Amino acid sequence: MIRIAVVEDEDTYAEVLLDYIRRFADETKEPLAAERFCDGMRFLEDYRGAFDIVLLDIAMPHMNGLEAARRLRAVDAAVCLIFITTLAKYAIRGYEVNALDFVVKPVEYDLFRIKLQKALAFCRRNREETYDILTATEMRRVRFADIRFVESEKHYLLFHTKKEVLRARGSMRDIAELFGKNGFAPIRNSILVNLAYVEGFRAGEVTVGGEVLPVAHSCKAEFLQALAAIPLTATGKPDKQAVRAFFAGDGR
Repeated sequence: MIRIAVVEDEDTYAEVLLDYIRRFADETKEPLAAERFCDGMRFLEDYRGAFDIVLLDIAMPHMNGLEAARRLRAVDAAVCLIFITTLAKYAIRGYEVNALDFVVKPVEYDLFRIKLQKALAFCRRNREETYDILTATEMRRVRFADIRFVESEKHYLLFHTKKEVLRARGSMRDIAELFGKNGFAPIRNSILVNLAYVEGFRAGEVTVGGEVLPVAHSCKAEFLQALAAIPLTATGKPDKQAVRAFFAGDGR
């Protein structure tokens, strides 16, 4: 199910957009759900990252669409954003908040259909590259590439990202297969590391994003095999020569 937020203060335009979404869903059999918000402040006050696409009017009372978009990006960098405006020149500023596209009022269905198809394609790619983390207070969509490692703690998972640690209920069993397909490998039963962040390893320890983590003997062979399979790049990737040197030193 793709969830769409329509943030539009004018009832007439809001109803047109909602009707277009229903029409598109009927024609394409896409599972879509839409919710309307009357202004940016109401949309943001309870925002929990639950939407895939946001259709955002630029000219609104209390808080204009550009300011709402800046605040939205502070809590959700991944959501697909499309501006709705009467003047295209204002929508050009969408690059400041990484907007996917814009639609000029009055909105014609044929053009809206094309824009929505583009947004759905973006969402599909985005879902392949991101993971939704349900914390105690909100839903956070995080790129796999931004997660350095994951560790389990009783009935919770701790996702160590570049900026913060996100805590959510779950177990390694729930995520192991999916994360394995996205470049992660276990270094013990309770820790999965993003191989792209491995900076070094010695004496049964691996450095991941500046943190030193213990490698269990039972996981060492599988971990090093996964590490050695990563293509050599100029930066940010483990060096195959270092892997061979580790083997030569027996890594203990």
